Amino acid sequence: MPHSWTVSDQLHWVAGRRPDATALVDASGEVSFGAFHRRVQALAGHLAPLAGGRVGLYLANRREWAEAFFACQLAGIGVVPVNDRYQERELRHLVEDAGIGLVVSDGAAHRGDVLAGLRGDVDTLLVGDAYERALAGADPARPRHHDESAVLYTSGTTALAKGVRLTQANQALGTFLGPATLLAMTAADTVLIATPLGHRVGQVRLLGGLLTGARTVLTSDARPGTLVDAVEQFGVTVTGMVPTIARDLAFSDTRPGPRLASLRVLSVTGEAMTAELRERVAGMLPGTELWTFFASTETGLATALPPEQFTARPRSSGRPLPGVELAVHDLGTGITGRTGSGEILVRSGEPGSYAVGAGYVGAAAQSPFTDEDGWFHTGDIGVLDEDGWLEITGRSKDMILSGGFNIAAQEVEDVLRQHPAVRDVAVTGEPDERFGERVVAWVVTGAEGGATADELRAFTGARVAAFKRPRVVRFVDDLPRTATGKIAKWRLSGAPATDAGEPLR
Repeated sequence: MPHSWTVSDQLHWVAGRRPDATALVDASGEVSFGAFHRRVQALAGHLAPLAGGRVGLYLANRREWAEAFFACQLAGIGVVPVNDRYQERELRHLVEDAGIGLVVSDGAAHRGDVLAGLRGDVDTLLVGDAYERALAGADPARPRHHDESAVLYTSGTTALAKGVRLTQANQALGTFLGPATLLAMTAADTVLIATPLGHRVGQVRLLGGLLTGARTVLTSDARPGTLVDAVEQFGVTVTGMVPTIARDLAFSDTRPGPRLASLRVLSVTGEAMTAELRERVAGMLPGTELWTFFASTETGLATALPPEQFTARPRSSGRPLPGVELAVHDLGTGITGRTGSGEILVRSGEPGSYAVGAGYVGAAAQSPFTDEDGWFHTGDIGVLDEDGWLEITGRSKDMILSGGFNIAAQEVEDVLRQHPAVRDVAVTGEPDERFGERVVAWVVTGAEGGATADELRAFTGARVAAFKRPRVVRFVDDLPRTATGKIAKWRLSGAPATDAGEPLR
């Protein structure tokens, strides 16, 4: 694929071939490829003065998110997707770290309050009258090539999210190797996206739908019943979900399977699945191709487990995709090999040239992105056999994966330490039947007074996205520590505690 390829080039080509076909459907109605492309060109013209800079997208899943994404690609602007649940602290970090010059937002729900707190620190363009005036008053933009497509922020084991730079080549690979090649998506498909577009997998699904000429349906409501309604209403043929939602459907008393009969492909990915869950999903959708993948923001798609192996290899995440290499790094010996157990490493040519992103931006750019041999260290622990089949068995102790979201324990700890009643705190994850893991806070209160679990959850939820808020708060007299003074989190499960939990959503 030529170096000059961009996602806006592909949209231009598809819109020229299918101008009257439906491109997108959301709560506001549907729009054709021709009309969508014209709106993208107009918005790109309005944004043109920001060429070479970055624009934040702080929106729920809706048509304007897609318009702004493609407009930035056309105008030579890097996109910084923002999780639409983020609070002011989290958005401010992205604005400062990535150098965001403008935030496009719908200003709905809590997002209006967050933007009010940032007033004067960053320009905004709100969906609605201001957004439509911007489109009406702009001349269509001339294409401007910019190798950076997007900067995606991901929670690692550090306190603040790190921005990963994705190139046009990264987007091309994600679009065509995944949706177009593996899932065989065409203009005959209808794609449903409930995955947040701020995630790399959400963008893969969006680009896969639009750039193959399929009809794409957007929703921000990922509740199982709503998804079933959408599949039935629109005759959806391709969609994806996290295992939490798949479990809700597979173990539902309402037998949703017949209403999902139009599904040709379902990908279930984002966290581990039990053998029982795989069997239940397969039994619910006997005529549907079921896929799962191992992927991350930094690596993109690394492995794929095809439908014929979905239940036959119940613990596997598949084998490496073409052009992607895997290795395992033995944490005990420090030896890296192509088989065995240890930390999973991923490599795919020079960073930014294929699947693996181009590197970190902002403050995180000071640390190495890959090791001296070009391997990205995922932090996931697994087993790689002689035939290349990968099984994920664990991950970094300071990373919690709940309902498909990565949560850095340190970030939650840093917020809780700001509460005047908290003398010390450790945050861990523990197994949860529905969400995979739940966030648990182990809290030592000060002598001057205590705090209730509800107070600490509310305090945290006002400063970070709701999915990071502790679901369980356990009050302890002290935290166990190693000889060097580090908190021994592996010993907390046996610590005497007063358990204050919150019903899981």
